[in-house]
Amino acid sequence: MSNTQSYLPDRLLSQREAAQFLGVSTRYLWTLRTTGKLPFLKVGNRVKYRIEDLRRWAAEQVQNA
Repeated sequence: MSNTQSYLPDRLLSQREAAQFLGVSTRYLWTLRTTGKLPFLKVGNRVKYRIEDLRRWAAEQVQNA
């Protein structure tokens, strides 16, 4: 019995989905992307984000008071 799920790539998020995931505006997401602070992929003419990259970026934002 083969597990076809293991061959499927992780789902990529659109700009809107990524902004919702992080709880930020799409404009702020654009700023992060264009300043090189958040990795992204170009799929054709679309910008996509990997959930693992979004989680990594969010973890790096933790501040200690």
